[in-house]
Amino acid sequence: MPCRRQERDSGASRRRGACRCLSRGRSFVAGSVRTARENCVGMRGSRQADALRQRIVDAVCHEKIFPVYQPIVCLRSGAVHSLEVLARWTDPELGPVPPDDFIPIALEASLLPLLTLNLVRRACAEASAWPGVPRLAFNVPPSLLQDAPAVRLLVEAISGSAFPQERVCIEMTEDELIEDDATAEKALGYLKSHGIRVALDDFGTGFSNLVRLSRFGFDELKIDGSLIQRLATDRESRKVVSAVIGLGHSLEVAVVAEGVETEAQASVLRELGCDFAQGWLTGRPMSSHDVIALLTATPASTLSTGLAPLSPYLRQHQLSSLYTGAPVGLAFLSPDMRYSAANTEFARMVGRPLSEIVDAHVSQVYAPGIAEWILRESRQILGDGTTSTVEFRFPDRDETFLVVGTCVTDETAQAIGVSVVAIDITDRKHAEEEIRAREAIYRGAVELGPNVAWVSDGDGKLTYISPAPHEPEGGTMDARMAAWYARMDPDDRMRVHAEWLAAIPTQDAFETRFRLRWFDDRWRWVSSRAVLRTTADGGRGWFGVFTDISRQVELEEQLARIDPGIDAR
Repeated sequence: MPCRRQERDSGASRRRGACRCLSRGRSFVAGSVRTARENCVGMRGSRQADALRQRIVDAVCHEKIFPVYQPIVCLRSGAVHSLEVLARWTDPELGPVPPDDFIPIALEASLLPLLTLNLVRRACAEASAWPGVPRLAFNVPPSLLQDAPAVRLLVEAISGSAFPQERVCIEMTEDELIEDDATAEKALGYLKSHGIRVALDDFGTGFSNLVRLSRFGFDELKIDGSLIQRLATDRESRKVVSAVIGLGHSLEVAVVAEGVETEAQASVLRELGCDFAQGWLTGRPMSSHDVIALLTATPASTLSTGLAPLSPYLRQHQLSSLYTGAPVGLAFLSPDMRYSAANTEFARMVGRPLSEIVDAHVSQVYAPGIAEWILRESRQILGDGTTSTVEFRFPDRDETFLVVGTCVTDETAQAIGVSVVAIDITDRKHAEEEIRAREAIYRGAVELGPNVAWVSDGDGKLTYISPAPHEPEGGTMDARMAAWYARMDPDDRMRVHAEWLAAIPTQDAFETRFRLRWFDDRWRWVSSRAVLRTTADGGRGWFGVFTDISRQVELEEQLARIDPGIDAR
């Protein structure tokens, strides 16, 4: 809107008293129009100044100043959230005249309220014919908000069209401080009573009264473009913008970033939880005809506030909830090796009160040897940007913890600390030790006995085979099964496989025999038998056993030699 209005796609901050023109993309005849400041200071009272002033008066009174629209889009979906109305004027002789030139003179001539009302009426009329449910944003002069009759005229200008009042947002700027808070509060309350939303514009450029920010009940907060320019490269700018976004969301209002020019800036804003963006990246000011084409191709979003589902404010409380209720130990280690945060479960694992861990250096929490190891591992994680997983046990304590340290980076991949997750795996370690002990007994029994158990799924794929007596501990099941296959006589391997595949569809008991190099490296005859049974998960599987039948085969061969008519098998 016209009142001292910064162009959204310039990314520059507006000064009080006059809006600044576009920093690039401006199309007008060079030298045809001097700036308003030069006109007012260097040519006051001259014929040229009077002529220019009269042209502007004529343009305002005869509604020759027309609206253009700049999209404000949702950073998450890309849908059009609203369109801000900006003033444009093309003089028959001077050509396109920048708002930076004609707005100050209109202000000096007390024509800004009339200019504003004219643009509101025309924009609402044009928007009434647009597809979808677009919203309009108007920036109005503070003087209008301090005049009750003018506020009523503003509402009448909106309601005089078919455009719904609840889809209108009135913006006031932070740097244009309102002297009479009570009057302004009454005016904004009047607007909100008619369903009109209100927004605080250019937030971050002035000295906002936070009491006023809460008192006026704004529906949106717009971050000034000057804070967005260095967002992708400057860490301090990201901190400020993140704080503003958190402030807005803590007040449960949507946050719009102005002057967004690059995808890098938009990406950072998404990470920070910003709701909407406005600037060159999302669209330049356009005519009503172009808006119709835009809305046809990219429908406007619904009338919800569009608050990010996980803003910095919400993340803080989510993180607090996770830390408090998590059944695992959680902590965050800053680059200077101090615990910025930890939960009670982590404190229990460490064996220290939580108050002695948070804000404490690693060397203050652990014994020297342990502290030195943690410092070395943590610095390695920060340096490599990786994740480390180790099992850890304190000396003279029975518990065993699985500790995962992950490098945490900001939006530009700069390391900002180590996230620590510690899980108590004491019971699991005890169970593993018991399994190993039982397996050792089983290995001995297998070495002395003739049987080896095996299991396959319903399709005949081997899923388990009991360990060999001298098999190294810690091997995988796949390696164990491969070792058993390798022990089979090559001549028998193909035959047994064919018999097995033929038996699976019948679901009958399976039995065959083959030669196998036993654990003592001697060739022996083995019988393989299996039956189909229901498994624990309700499926079907084959349960079988290998049995050493070398003695049986030897006796059969002896009988065959005595009586050739006897089948050795």
